[in-house]
Amino acid sequence: MNKYLMAGLVFVLLKWWHQTATAEELLFLLAPTDALVSTVTGSAGLWEPGSGYFHAGENMVIDASCSGFNFLLISYLLFSWLLLQRYGKWRMLWLAMLLAWPLTILANFSRILTILLLGSMSPHGLSAGTWHEMQGAFVYFSVLVMACGFTQMLLKPKKTPTVTHNDNQPLTIIHEYPD
Repeated sequence: MNKYLMAGLVFVLLKWWHQTATAEELLFLLAPTDALVSTVTGSAGLWEPGSGYFHAGENMVIDASCSGFNFLLISYLLFSWLLLQRYGKWRMLWLAMLLAWPLTILANFSRILTILLLGSMSPHGLSAGTWHEMQGAFVYFSVLVMACGFTQMLLKPKKTPTVTHNDNQPLTIIHEYPD
């Protein structure tokens, strides 16, 4: 099976699973996000089974809908695409997921902090829900664009050295790098 199709299949299966995922099943995203939010805000999250982490000091709940799972899937596709283009090996799909997880935690943490800092500054005419979604979309898109650029920079093949020959014509030395 084509490696790109396999990445797409993983995406579809995980998206299907996510439709019924509970807060407990999403703890792998919720718990580290809550730990970061608790550290920065000083508001300890209290786990409420079936709901998520309640922060009384901030009057907010980090629940299943705040897990960042959709961002995890999009990040997985991004990293899969970039790594498969560069290396073409099946194991890159695992690496893509391993890279997507901490990026999701960072993005989700950033999104929650942005909402906490700007939440009450809703522009005139926007509902609180729309403002909340706009902030989240902006943060997620920004993190995704930066991650893509940084990953492309890291995966960029090294330039091949050029030397000149006696007749001042450039010679390119081609190096074969094993995968």
